[in-house]
Amino acid sequence: MFPDKTIREIFMNTHELHNLHEVLRNKLKDRIENWQLRPRIGDIMKSIAPYFQLYTDYMAKFENAIKTLNEMCAKNEKFSQIVKDLEADEQHCQKLKISQHMLGPVQRIPRYRMLLEQYIERLEEISPDYPDVKDSLDKVALAANKANDNITKLENFQLVSQLLSNVSGLGTTLERQETRAPMVYIKHGKIMKMSRRNIQDRFIFLFSDVILICKIEGHGKYKCNRKIFVNELRSIADSSDPNMTYPFELITKKCSFTLGGKDEDEKRSWMAALGRVMAGGGQATATSSPQRLGLVAPVWIPDNGVSMCMSCERTFTTILRRHHCRACGKVFCSMCSSNKQWLAFDNKSGRVCDSCNSILSARDGMDDKTRKTRGLTNSNFFNTKEETCEDIPDSTLSKGTIQSGSIFGYVLVKFSDKDYQKYWCVVRGVILHLYAGTYDKKAKKEMPLLGWSIAEPQESDKVQDVSLTLKVGHQGLDPMFLKFQSESEKERWYEALEKATFVE
Repeated sequence: MFPDKTIREIFMNTHELHNLHEVLRNKLKDRIENWQLRPRIGDIMKSIAPYFQLYTDYMAKFENAIKTLNEMCAKNEKFSQIVKDLEADEQHCQKLKISQHMLGPVQRIPRYRMLLEQYIERLEEISPDYPDVKDSLDKVALAANKANDNITKLENFQLVSQLLSNVSGLGTTLERQETRAPMVYIKHGKIMKMSRRNIQDRFIFLFSDVILICKIEGHGKYKCNRKIFVNELRSIADSSDPNMTYPFELITKKCSFTLGGKDEDEKRSWMAALGRVMAGGGQATATSSPQRLGLVAPVWIPDNGVSMCMSCERTFTTILRRHHCRACGKVFCSMCSSNKQWLAFDNKSGRVCDSCNSILSARDGMDDKTRKTRGLTNSNFFNTKEETCEDIPDSTLSKGTIQSGSIFGYVLVKFSDKDYQKYWCVVRGVILHLYAGTYDKKAKKEMPLLGWSIAEPQESDKVQDVSLTLKVGHQGLDPMFLKFQSESEKERWYEALEKATFVE
């Protein structure tokens, strides 16, 4: 009915991945049933680890697969109807789109990593299984680290595609913008807009290079009334308009708006997000592009937004200090930012990270003699006594992103009898990620939520501010408590967490 080539492009090597998963599942099942004879799993994971290359192949073709799927749905009515029928089958698709299910295999390697991390925590080093588990974990962790950037990129691509599929009236201008450079999702939500006659409810989708102001049509559908590209923005400022609560002004090259939030926190949140995009502090922005690197002053990522080097992922301490790259504004350890390059916007040379150093050297085409004449060096400009890094991954422009998901924000988290600690919490799929900093690449804790319960704390839990707290529990495990700033925030998180406990 449909070309075999097209079907292969959409589903890629899912058959091989399924076979690999079946082999692993059967081996683990057989081992568990005969645990008394051979109480270990490290040897199984060690034998499977080399085949994780299949997931890398899948990720490399994922973006093209989604594009082919969308093109087939747009051009072939029969194919489109089959996809709609599958997505309407709640028993099998669980109210998720096909593209969302296609993202599942991409997240498999991090789950293998979590499995081994939790298992090895329960092993003593003298255990005969410990060496194989440690070796397997090292290999899986290496594969997971390489996959992290791809996973973030693919999740963003899938999220942007999902959001835009619910918006009509985009026109060809946005389509050309998409093909030139992939958009990065930043924020969306309901907002008030002052029109000539009255105040209207509108819905805004904020991406790295465009803002969509939409009319709410109901049932999760929106119609785009206005597209504002980032290079058209001029300023975001407070407003004193007495006709709107919590107003602020959005000034663009062609027109201006008065917008309003439901409270002061929401207003400031929107102003901060729009300001970061306009200033180039958003994700994948023009300021951090290779063409403008070193020519425009970057917006620095705040120190408290990062707890680890944005390249090698080593945790910062009183000895391992933070250093800002003067070209891109991101935060690195000294070993990952031991270069110096000429920065035109500052009219002098400054510390830059390894990635910016490579980009500036290649772009400016300067040889060693020219660089020395201008007081520049390639690397090791700064002397340091800090330990060296081995196998440090390259820093790329896409890594300076705020961690996001279906819901995210600062939450006070309490484990067992410990005190509350502030985390940047992100729900992505069925995983709750707890980050020490908003820009950290690696989470401090990752908790699969499948099978967990979300409920109000009981009197026996002895928790203060019950009206602002949620209890996340699982049979046989100590509960975790999440404390929020308001009841409305608590309600939003409850819905997101509840959904993650049963969605695969």
